[in-house]
Amino acid sequence: MLSIKQILLTLAIFASAPALAGGAREFDETTYRYPYADPYLATTTIAIMKGREERSGDETIRDLEVALLPRRNAVPLFEGKGKLHFRLYRSKGEAPLIFIVPGLGSSAYEGSASFIAESLVAGGFHVLVMPDPLNWNFALAASRSGFPGHHVADAVDMYRAMQAALHYVTDEAGVSVGKLGLMGFSEGALCAAYVDKLDAEESELDFVTTLLINPPVDPLSAIRKIDEMARVAATLTPEQRSRVQSFAFGTGIRALKQDYDDPDYFADWDQRLRMTNAQIRYLIGASLYSSIGDTMYAVEQAQHPGVLKTPVSASFRSARLEEARSIGVLGYLERFLLPHLRIADPGLTMDALNDATSLRAIGLALAQSRRVYLMHNRDDILLNPGDIEYLMRTFGERAIVYPRGGHLGNLWYPSNKRDIVLHFQQHVGKARQSEEE
Repeated sequence: MLSIKQILLTLAIFASAPALAGGAREFDETTYRYPYADPYLATTTIAIMKGREERSGDETIRDLEVALLPRRNAVPLFEGKGKLHFRLYRSKGEAPLIFIVPGLGSSAYEGSASFIAESLVAGGFHVLVMPDPLNWNFALAASRSGFPGHHVADAVDMYRAMQAALHYVTDEAGVSVGKLGLMGFSEGALCAAYVDKLDAEESELDFVTTLLINPPVDPLSAIRKIDEMARVAATLTPEQRSRVQSFAFGTGIRALKQDYDDPDYFADWDQRLRMTNAQIRYLIGASLYSSIGDTMYAVEQAQHPGVLKTPVSASFRSARLEEARSIGVLGYLERFLLPHLRIADPGLTMDALNDATSLRAIGLALAQSRRVYLMHNRDDILLNPGDIEYLMRTFGERAIVYPRGGHLGNLWYPSNKRDIVLHFQQHVGKARQSEEE
């Protein structure tokens, strides 16, 4: 049952967010005091977001693994690494459980997912963080085709992986789990939307609610923007690139010493950052797909598409990894995924694939759903003109739109964290309370 404080906070949120087109709620500049008007500067904060990961003797946080495709455990140079890795954040006693799918190519240990998971645990939830489908571990251990990136197929594989992970934590780890919820960030939110659609049809997990945070409406356009930012690396020297990454890491470590609930958590980020626009874009591009090269390396080893040409052996791996990391996300789709899909559909184009697996492709299901909700930012750098209006029409009163934050750059902001936790307390917590009554 919600406390008086939580009820008052909920009423305050609803009162400060006026209803707009289609019933969607959009904060205005006067009621949302997020400090950064520059969406690129806002987005950089996602690059340094981390959880505190304070591990106690009762194993509140546990890194677990489950075998889904046993033969992948014998892939050359990945021997013994073919199990799916996921992270459990354990609350006290029986509690609802929230699955999190992090952003593009992220592992189950992604900093932003850890950050939110810890807030959810404090709010009374267990949490299971899964790897994103474009993470190397998911590609190796859970993707049946071995070529992740097709959102429909990825959702089937993710749904199967979630069931296996849930079975493990309840039967092997002894966690008492109540109702289930689902949340995804960015590309992980797109995956979550497809997983929810599958669950609505099959009811194997029976999610009470699914929350999508900053999903791309047009994933191909978003990937092109990410690749364009990542290509800024070519204009920087190796020393400059190293300095940018080191500075971001050091700033993140210092930020952990501050109070998460302080509205000024990143308030002087622009002063501390001291980077040029080019360096900021490089940091965003590098952080959003830093692990995609590792995915291509794993796909090449497991499926042998013949894309990577650099010789590799147990004692000489770095050169092939560097080759893979130079290709980029768009290059993965064009050189790995699309040729694989053309085996069954020779005429398939990149645009046709995008149209068939975008958020718009399941727009009708999203519009008709009563359990899928959206949180997004009007200035998200990965959106196109008209995308926010489309989302507001599609989700109606199930959408909250913030005026600022860039792409995921306000996950750390206290009111956003509060909105996320309260969403699950209102929906999953309410379902649990009804069951008890």
